[in-house]
Amino acid sequence: MLLNKQEILASVIENAQAGRRAVAREALAELVDNHLSAGTDPDDLKYYIFAAALAKRLESDKAGDINLYLRKFEHPQISLFNLLAQHLPTVSLAGRVANDLLCRFLGNREEVTLLDIGIGTGQQELALLYELARRGALPEYLTIVAVEPSAASLREAERCLTQAARTLQLPFTFVPILAVAEEMDEAQWATIADAAAAKPLVVHAAFAAHHVRDRVAGECARDALFRRLRTLGPEAVVLAEPNSDHHTDVFPMRFENCWRHFSLTFELIGRLGVTQDECAAMKLFFAREIEDILGNAEETRCERHESTDAWLSRLTRCGFRPYRAFDLTGRFDHPSVSVVPREGYVGLDYAGETLVSVLCATSGDAGAAMAAATSRTASRN
Repeated sequence: MLLNKQEILASVIENAQAGRRAVAREALAELVDNHLSAGTDPDDLKYYIFAAALAKRLESDKAGDINLYLRKFEHPQISLFNLLAQHLPTVSLAGRVANDLLCRFLGNREEVTLLDIGIGTGQQELALLYELARRGALPEYLTIVAVEPSAASLREAERCLTQAARTLQLPFTFVPILAVAEEMDEAQWATIADAAAAKPLVVHAAFAAHHVRDRVAGECARDALFRRLRTLGPEAVVLAEPNSDHHTDVFPMRFENCWRHFSLTFELIGRLGVTQDECAAMKLFFAREIEDILGNAEETRCERHESTDAWLSRLTRCGFRPYRAFDLTGRFDHPSVSVVPREGYVGLDYAGETLVSVLCATSGDAGAAMAAATSRTASRN
């Protein structure tokens, strides 16, 4: 009986899970050698990407051939992310929705601190400053505390945000913290506490919180991080996260979740009307994530996405309250993606499934704080 590509891929997973690694490698070779074209079928790129991840896991000699094929699509990872931020609605809309929420908590304040975990090069935060200015809602003084493990990205974020603040005549302080969030030491936590002292604090993390990894067996580093953040009394926490469970250590389940999530994402990319090169480049951004999810050893994996329900449960048990007053009607329309407010989050839905969520939670009377900010705006006008 002849098997199709998906059936062969399923047999790779079944045999790998059963410990029949040689049989799994043979099935993978059959898929790559006899069922995938060298570029004539756009859907084959997805199979090559998943095959590359599995080849790494199985230590298959096909890894070199697959990577040679994929290498022609390579771009620097940060430029790929910026391409996604421009074109892929589950990324671009996530930034816009998150910034809309951040404007509500940061806008029209006398002094306010934004703690940004995984700020990257600061492009979303740059858009945030200009959106606050467009609304006439710039705070009187803004401090951004930026946690970021890349020194180069941190320097670029400081440069572009400082320049923007100068252009907007916004009194501004940038506090860089070169660190992985779950590894911050007491001195770095003290720096954050000092920056937030006697003024409101808002916490933001865009596609970064799922990188937090447990360092000690039996300890949930994510819970520990958010409990520590809760002690700082932030008015709000805004997170953007994919909605899929790649945190599980049950490999077949992780593969199934990964295949479903990225198949829908690749389908969406194919509908964007971008060039074939841009389409392939965006898919290749996710190749690195898929390789990490499926190909790396459990103790070294970084892309540990969780379901939206898991994030909501974490925020609740760490002392936060789900935010409800989203009111986004008509402002984020997109022909392919639905923007759907729900309890504690806004879903970015494609084909009836939430691919990315923008979560929002508070730890105090955020409504009263926002009302006070609105009152200050009225008095100024």
